[in-house]
Amino acid sequence: MKLIKTHILLLGAVLFTLEACMKDPEEKIPLSTASDEAYEFNLPPGFPPMDIPDYNPTTKAGVALGKKLFFDPLLSGNNTQSCAGCHQQNAAFADSGIKFSRGSTGVLLQRNSMPLFNLGYAKLFFWDGKSKTLEEQVFHPVVSQNEMNQDPQKLSLELSAIPEYRSMFGSAFGSEEVNFDRISRALAQFMRTMISHSPKSVDTGLLSAQELRGFYVFLDEQKGDCFHCHELGNFMTTFEFINNGLNLNSLVDAGLYNITGKGTDIGKFKTPSLLNLKYTAPYMHDGRFKTLREVIDFYDTGFQWHPITNLNLDPNLLKHFDKTTQKPIPRKWSEQDKQDLIAFLLSLSDESFIRDPAFK
Repeated sequence: MKLIKTHILLLGAVLFTLEACMKDPEEKIPLSTASDEAYEFNLPPGFPPMDIPDYNPTTKAGVALGKKLFFDPLLSGNNTQSCAGCHQQNAAFADSGIKFSRGSTGVLLQRNSMPLFNLGYAKLFFWDGKSKTLEEQVFHPVVSQNEMNQDPQKLSLELSAIPEYRSMFGSAFGSEEVNFDRISRALAQFMRTMISHSPKSVDTGLLSAQELRGFYVFLDEQKGDCFHCHELGNFMTTFEFINNGLNLNSLVDAGLYNITGKGTDIGKFKTPSLLNLKYTAPYMHDGRFKTLREVIDFYDTGFQWHPITNLNLDPNLLKHFDKTTQKPIPRKWSEQDKQDLIAFLLSLSDESFIRDPAFK
């Protein structure tokens, strides 16, 4: 009963450049700020305090600067694409309805654009976990040849030539110096303010009868069995990385393994939040499913396992797999159960987030 009453609320050259532009977090030294007025997070009920690094405190001036940078196409090498180009507010800051985004040079990318919210609570960033901090995460899309294709030093010079930016950097960091370390800090400050939650919870009685039935399907280990990876609570995810059987041969797309080199990480990808699914289709790291119904059918009879090429399948899925027939065991749910589950998942939508003027 306690669980039910829980609120339903979320490389060589490149690496060399990264090291040149950004120090490791352990080496960060807090910057003095001319305007050190702290940004006040208006956290929803039940949200824990955010673990904000000491070297990058969140200030009003830093957030304002980060917001301006987020929407500025100067961040791309040809000055045509901003962060918001692939992360739109009406799609919970994913790329609305698109399987793969295109970079500023027109190259089609290889990952579905992730929504941006509750990032201050995440452990690792990107689908494959290649960044350990939000500050570091900013670096990759900006310098990637296939994404924004921008040179950090060139960007700093471009922004330095704009009086408004020099003034905003001065307010945020105590001097008008513009460098990529400060750019990344400001963007990280702004993105930490992107807080989203589901206004509906079981104990408030706001779920409809169908949504409530779907909630029980979500919890039923013979039916949805969703809660192990999409933990009930504020975030609707554990923020962990799992192999969910998308590919029979996990090495086709090895995910976290490409970052860690650990055999136990082959085929693992970040577990996304179930918040705002209404706005963030298509689904999975490769955007292969257009609808929630396709996702549910996949977890019913579509996931794959092989004792050698897909050894790391999550145990919560493996228990639904028949190793003799080499096929998933259909779950004990009806068509109505599936429709009810979809209704529940769509109820986890935060309309105020996609309309909040603070993020426009």
